[in-house]
Parts: sequence; C-alpha cells; structure tokens
Amino acid sequence: MKSIPVDGHPFERTYDSPEAAIAEADNHPLQSKARSDGLHLLGAILVDSYWTNSEFALGFSNGQWLHVFLDNHRVRWALGETKPCILGTVEQVGSPPLKLDWGIVGEELMDRSSLVSARFGKEFVRLWVNEIGLFVYTKGQLILRFGAIFRTDTGEDILYVTETD
Repeated sequence: MKSIPVDGHPFERTYDSPEAAIAEADNHPLQSKARSDGLHLLGAILVDSYWTNSEFALGFSNGQWLHVFLDNHRVRWALGETKPCILGTVEQVGSPPLKLDWGIVGEELMDRSSLVSARFGKEFVRLWVNEIGLFVYTKGQLILRFGAIFRTDTGEDILYVTETD
C-alpha cells in the first residue's frame, strides 16, 4: 500500500491555553447549528455510510442523512432526509484503508471502514464542532472526528476521519 503525504490545514484561531480553547468552543460560530442538527439525530441509530476522500455520508434509522464535506479547507456538514449524492470513487464498509504519511510524525492508517462499521447499530448522542472539525458522538464508542487535511504532493484536500476520546 502506497502512502499519501499529508499535513493539516492551519487552524483559523489559536489560543493561549487549553482552557481558553475549551471555553471558546462553546462560542464557535457553527455550534448552534451542531446543537440543532444533533437534536434531529438524538436517539437515532447509525445504519448506513459511504464516502470519498473529501465527503462522508452517515445514514440514520430516522431517515436523516448527515453529509460531511470540505469547504474552503474547513469541515462543514448538512443534515437532511435525502441521501447525499457524492461524486467520485465512492467507498463503503469493506473498502481498504488509506496510509497517510505525516512526515516527521510518521505514518498512520486511516481505516474509515472499521471506524464506521464499529458504530453501526449504535445510538447517536451528540454533534459538536470546534476549530479542529466535526465530532459525532455515538453511545459506547469513542468520538468520530472529521478534520481537514491536504496532500502535500498535490494540494488536494482530504477529509480526515479518526476517533478520539
């Protein structure tokens, strides 16, 4: 498997301390949208998913679809009842991981298939956004995080997907 050289986009803002960053997260300009959209998903079960390198669709048992995408090097999302039309090479559970090369930090496998399949059948709890990206909380699982990175060889944006606590 060939590795893809990547790096993260710079954050829009920086903070003097972790405490300041946490306090400011509540005031993120998209936080009210995340809360509102999260209420529409509350208690729904994750049942479907597909993706490309720049978009992600998560389908829930209540008929809602969370479409996560990149816009101007930032993670954005839309919630709706229509299955998102994603162009390009669409992947789903069972697709191979990507090997990301973070330079001096080292290599990492981004296994979107295993990240999603571990959350199938799990109840949605919360949607959260901050400078790092979008966070999807499901019961009994680590937090699914979407972030914006780019290929250092081509400049192409990639929707970074990982899990965090």
